[in-house]
Amino acid sequence: MALNSIGLGTKLVYGFGTVAYGIKDNGFNFLLLIFYNQVLGLPAQLVGFAIMIALVIDGFADPLIGHVSDRFHSRLGRRHPFMYASALPCAVFYYLLWNPPAHLGTGALFWYLLISAIIVRILIALYEVPSAALLAELSEDYDQRTSLVAYRFFFGYVGAVLMGVIALSVYLRPTAQQAVGLLNRPGYHGYSIAAAIIMFVSILISTAGTHHYIPYLRSPPPKRPFSLSQEAREIRAALANRPFLSMIACGFFSAMALGLVATLSVYFYSY
Repeated sequence: MALNSIGLGTKLVYGFGTVAYGIKDNGFNFLLLIFYNQVLGLPAQLVGFAIMIALVIDGFADPLIGHVSDRFHSRLGRRHPFMYASALPCAVFYYLLWNPPAHLGTGALFWYLLISAIIVRILIALYEVPSAALLAELSEDYDQRTSLVAYRFFFGYVGAVLMGVIALSVYLRPTAQQAVGLLNRPGYHGYSIAAAIIMFVSILISTAGTHHYIPYLRSPPPKRPFSLSQEAREIRAALANRPFLSMIACGFFSAMALGLVATLSVYFYSY
């Protein structure tokens, strides 16, 4: 099999996995703050603080997952074991994030949100990081890689938008008891079930759909003892790259702006 020859079917199943990431992003960016703040009554500053901590920890977890994945040895290759392992836990914990136990106090609810958000972010990264790395191994052709990236972005946005439409039009609708649909607490239960199922299916289909490529993917480097000094040197080398730093800075400020607009727009539109 020539890895430079990637058919439409492979592009579709490979890109389809990012539906899960899009659903997670949509939930975190648009619904999580207003749900825990306005529906459950947790102060907004505590909700924002929990989300921020989860994001910072995710920033350290992502490269660690990539590091382990790059060097992982198994009969399923170095990417697919993580992708398979993430599917069910990711769906379960995304459901739990939106269904905290009733009658939790402020402190307990804060810790529930914080721990759940951290776990969900790490589990989605457990799929997303190896899946993104898989792109470079599926083809060495520039145009094929560009096409694969386009499918990833397409399905990521489609997943986010469609899940948002489903949430607002099916589950978070105004009722006789609650005139503002986004404040309809029972609706979040139905939303969380639908979102969890779609996330599980998208990850599993994408992982299984690229499974037959495992024998043709690159082998991991030989095993070596973990060296903290070596890892520190590699990090310093990456941070010494000015174009890389420029890209990181651009991504930081653009993501911050988009996050503020997305989160606050929900409040503006609701009230």
